[in-house]
Amino acid sequence: MAALAETPDERSDVAAPQGSEIEPEARAVPDEVEDELESEVGSEAAKDEEAAATGEDEEPAVPAAASAKKQPDYTARPAEARELAVAGRRLGGRYRLERMVRGFGGGFRPEPQLWVGVDELLNRRVGVDLIATEHPLVEQVARAARDAAAVADARFVQVLDAVQDEDLLYIVTEWVPGAEQLQERLADGPLSPARATRMVRELAEAMVRAHEAEVAHGAMNPATVMITAAGETKLRGLLVEATLSGHEPENAKPEERYAADVLALGQIWYAALTARWPGTEAEYGLEPAPAVGAELYTPAQIRAAVPKQVDATVCRALGLGEERPFGTVKEMADAIKSLPRMREEIVEPTPVPPRSRSGRPTGTATPPGGVARHDREEIWSPAAAPERKPVWRRPGMLAVGACAIIALGTLAAFQFAGKPGNDDSTQQGNITNATPSPSSGGTLSLPGGTAGHALTISSDSIWDESPSSGSQASAIDAYNGSSSGWTMSTQLDSNWAAKGGGIGLVFSLGSAHTVDEARFQIADAGATVEILTAPASASTSWGSSGPAANGFTLQKTLTNVSAGQTVSATFSPVSAEYVAIIFTQLQEQSAISSTGTPAGYRDTLLDVSVLGE
Repeated sequence: MAALAETPDERSDVAAPQGSEIEPEARAVPDEVEDELESEVGSEAAKDEEAAATGEDEEPAVPAAASAKKQPDYTARPAEARELAVAGRRLGGRYRLERMVRGFGGGFRPEPQLWVGVDELLNRRVGVDLIATEHPLVEQVARAARDAAAVADARFVQVLDAVQDEDLLYIVTEWVPGAEQLQERLADGPLSPARATRMVRELAEAMVRAHEAEVAHGAMNPATVMITAAGETKLRGLLVEATLSGHEPENAKPEERYAADVLALGQIWYAALTARWPGTEAEYGLEPAPAVGAELYTPAQIRAAVPKQVDATVCRALGLGEERPFGTVKEMADAIKSLPRMREEIVEPTPVPPRSRSGRPTGTATPPGGVARHDREEIWSPAAAPERKPVWRRPGMLAVGACAIIALGTLAAFQFAGKPGNDDSTQQGNITNATPSPSSGGTLSLPGGTAGHALTISSDSIWDESPSSGSQASAIDAYNGSSSGWTMSTQLDSNWAAKGGGIGLVFSLGSAHTVDEARFQIADAGATVEILTAPASASTSWGSSGPAANGFTLQKTLTNVSAGQTVSATFSPVSAEYVAIIFTQLQEQSAISSTGTPAGYRDTLLDVSVLGE
């Protein structure tokens, strides 16, 4: 049973052609096969002549055991000349096959196949599973389709029809327009923790319904989980996928079948959080998860943004750690429901965007690197407010407005006077303004202290003498919206910042921009962070004398920075092509025995954005 992701050229409605059925093509017998057949015929003819000469014209009796050995061995049957189906064939005068997606493997030929088709009666796309009537599993597949159709839950891709034709059994399933396999989605990086947890909660609740009907899936994986264009979760292949692949889950004990589904849900959850497969080998296009010996890293050890409660629940599903694994999928679903709601799961109204003088909405800020469309919540606009008089026409408001303008002007003059030790109340931790050098390479058009829109970060590089391979591989995660973050190499020396002026990342904007703000998060509190800018002529290569020697100018110093919160550092507008975020002081972190990470100085930088124009 399958629902397939819709490719761009398949998204338009399909008009059913009114032609005759297309029959399978006849294939010529290869020359070597024809020679072999002639040889066999000649051999049989010689045997007949010899039997006629000796008078032995009756067949000898064949023992029952020998007769049984002559029955076809379906598991090792060689490939046949005929095709299971061809494009254009109509099944039941209704379902027209368009293209084969994949085969299910196995030694029997022709192997079971998955096709995309069109229901010409209702003019809609469908998925069609095909299996030859002579296949040894045809009865099991038909029974699996009937059992799957009996589980009424919209989160499963539904079985619409199952018919045994002359030469094959075909199972018709619903088509999910605009859907994407989780396997394909994870090629772009992990899901947000809230999105991944919400998805697995939906899958677990659906499987509770299936297990209550005594139906197991048997083949859940990132390729059978689908995410619709509306962000909903669909699961295809309930029982049928495993049966077509030859696993025959119905032959296993019920507790074994249900335990396998719990483990599969844990694997899917782990993969969605980390974009790694929890095993020793790469699967479903995902690299294997890191491990120390036979012990896998937990999701939180790979990705700092994973909450501890989520991390512990995933480990229970996978049987990692000392806590008792889940006994049933119902127990797992209840545990997921009891997790604290994460921020992305709380649907909040989106403010109406500001309007220009023309009355048209202005563009909203785009996060650096873009945000994956699957991790965005649906946007809705609040109902129109009742008509009210303009504020400026209400009694007394002109005087109040004038006083407000005078007060704001006084405050701005005080702010721009460059008072030393000025604290920004919107920041996390203590912030000290540096005195910026005159900018070069562009004209400043932003008023001081005015935040612009998020600029696109084209690339980044590590400011470190000898970064580890893991540090280099994860540098892009600091700003690409994946929330996995970049973790600096662990430093063992307490005087680690003395050489090179610290460790951090240098972000390239691709060209000169006027910038006046940097935003980011860190994973471990207590750090001191410097924000520096530089023109295109600066060098981004690490130097032992520090960033200033390479042409960077210090714009802001933040001390005792809080963890898990967005830090916003504003400074006077400056023209720059590079923005650096450098750690110059860190709290010592304890060792992580499960991963072999030593005690030392390290931190994680994530969700970076640079604002300006």
